[in-house]
Amino acid sequence: MQILQEKEREAIRGKLEVELKSDVTLTLFTQANIGGLFIPGRECRSCQPTQQLLEEVVELSPKLHLEVVDYYANQADAQSRGVDKIPATIVAGDNPGVNHGDRVKYYGLPSGFEFAVLLDSLIAASVRRGPLQLETRRRLKQLREDVHIQVFVTPG
Repeated sequence: MQILQEKEREAIRGKLEVELKSDVTLTLFTQANIGGLFIPGRECRSCQPTQQLLEEVVELSPKLHLEVVDYYANQADAQSRGVDKIPATIVAGDNPGVNHGDRVKYYGLPSGFEFAVLLDSLIAASVRRGPLQLETRRRLKQLREDVHIQVFVTPG
């Protein structure tokens, strides 16, 4: 059963067609499906629906690409990208010279209001610039140290 309804799919397809400027890769760190077997301490109720939702979104534009990574089988890769829980989705424009620190990372299922933020992140990654005002971007360029920003949201 699809997560996105046909009317939603068409609206999203239209938005992506108009606003995506270059390719964007979503990397999903999840757990491999091992046939319904659950390993204690490794339960991930939102991993499968997150993968399904991302697969449905990626189907809507040839500029979107999905890489699915088994978190438990690829711990070194997860650690190098700063992923410490699943599901984790990394949104990255396919721009040469952009490092991991310039990417957006989501934990959990991007549903509800978070889905709109995910779409906005895809578009921002494709245009190589976020919606920040020119003055804000100038001031950020003056920073001399890395900044780690975390935003926490709830479904409500």
